[in-house]
Amino acid sequence: MSRRTWSRPQDAVRQGREATLAQIIETIDRTAPATKARLATEVGISEQYLSELLQELKRDDVVRKAYVVDDDAVYANASAVSRLHEGCRHGDADGRGNPISETAPSEYRGTDVLELLNRLDEVTSTQYAAAHRSFVGDEPDRPAAALESLANERYSAVLSELKSYTLTTEWPGNRVASDLATIATNLEIVGDRACFVADVVDSQNVTATGVVEERVCDIFDAGERINEYFESILFECDLAAYDDLIAREETVHRDLDELFELVTAYDPEMYGSLVTVTRALERSIYYWVHAAELAVRLHSGVQPDHAMI
Repeated sequence: MSRRTWSRPQDAVRQGREATLAQIIETIDRTAPATKARLATEVGISEQYLSELLQELKRDDVVRKAYVVDDDAVYANASAVSRLHEGCRHGDADGRGNPISETAPSEYRGTDVLELLNRLDEVTSTQYAAAHRSFVGDEPDRPAAALESLANERYSAVLSELKSYTLTTEWPGNRVASDLATIATNLEIVGDRACFVADVVDSQNVTATGVVEERVCDIFDAGERINEYFESILFECDLAAYDDLIAREETVHRDLDELFELVTAYDPEMYGSLVTVTRALERSIYYWVHAAELAVRLHSGVQPDHAMI
C-alpha cells in the first residue's frame, strides 16, 4: 500500500479539500451509504467532486469498494499516529519502529494529551483503590466520591486539549483524537463505577466473608493489575504488555463465573448487593481493556486481537 502523508495545507483551497476528505470518511463510518448519490448528499458536495475525492481515498486504500473505511490504512496515512510522545520505551522510535524526528511539527501535541490522560488515570485508579478499601471495611484516605469533582475536572481538561488537538492536526488526526477521547471517557467511567461500588458498600452494608470476600478482592486486584498494563501500553509504548493484559482478563472472566456461583449461597438481599458490586467491577475492567486496545492501535497502527504478539 502506498504510504502517503497529508501535509498541513497552506492555502484555503487545499484546507477545504482536506476537511472534505475527513468529512467523507466520517460520513461513511457513520451512515454506511448504499450509493454514491446518497454519500454526496450527506456530505453536501456534487457527485463529480465526490468521485474525484473517492479516487484519491481508494488509491491510498483508505476507502474500499462498497464505501468501507479501512481503519488500518487510515492510521497508516495519519502522520500523527505513533507520535503521541517523543520517548517510546523502544528507543527513539514510534510504535512501528520508525525514528521520531526531533523537529516534529508543533501540531503533534500528543505529549500534552498523554500528560493530561496520565493525570486523569491517576485519580480514577485512586478512586478504584478507595472502593476496594471500602469493600474490605477499611477507611480510605479519600473516599471515591470525594475525588469525583477532581476526576471530572481532569476529564474536562483532556477533552479541551483534544478539541485544540483536532483543530491543529491535519487530517486524519481527528480520528486519533477521537480514540484518545474514548480512552479518556473510559477512564472517567472507571472512576464513576468506583464511586458506585463504594456507595453500594456503604448504603447496603455489604459484608462478604470467607471465600467470597477473597474472590471479590481477587477481582479488585486483577483490575488494578490490568490498569497497570494499560498504563504501560499507553504511557510507555510497552506493547508487549498487551498479551499479559489479555491473559489476566481471561483469568478474571473465569474467576467471575466462579464468584457468581459462590454468592448464590447468600440470602437474596446480600446476593443482590454482591452481584451489583461484582458487575460494576467487571465493567471497570472492560473499559480498561478497551482503552488498552485503542492505545495499541494508536501506537502501532494495528488493531490488536488476542494473539497480537
